[in-house]
Amino acid sequence: MYEVVYLPTARRQLEAIVDYIAVELSAPDAALDFIEALDAAARSLSEMPYRHPIYHSRFAIPEEIRWMPVKRYNLFYRIYEEEKRVEIRRIHHQLKQTGA
Repeated sequence: MYEVVYLPTARRQLEAIVDYIAVELSAPDAALDFIEALDAAARSLSEMPYRHPIYHSRFAIPEEIRWMPVKRYNLFYRIYEEEKRVEIRRIHHQLKQTGA
């Protein structure tokens, strides 16, 4: 089992997302659903963190970052194998896909 931890930046992003959904969109139930979905996704990383793909950026990233979709957001994380730890680094809204 891996320990799953949120970096401070990811915590702030989560708080901002939940605040936006609950307050700005006046959808507190949707905010709660998002928290529950994100929590379940994060907990699942403790057992199988390698099942999600590596994030390929057009910029050089010196470390392997993985990502997983959670509702309309992407959760970005890094695995520290020796410490058996997963760090959740960022939570970003998915970019809108345009049709070809």
